[in-house]
Amino acid sequence: MNKEILAVVEAVSNEKALPREKIFEALESALATATKKKI
Repeated sequence: MNKEILAVVEAVSNEKALPREKIFEALESALATATKKKI
């Protein structure tokens, strides 16, 4: 699964011309929000 996430991040980064770090930050934020809502 980790390889799949990295592949998706890389693809989005290339397609949208965004830095990978920004995509990881957005993903981290989304996961944190989802976790808070579940708890």
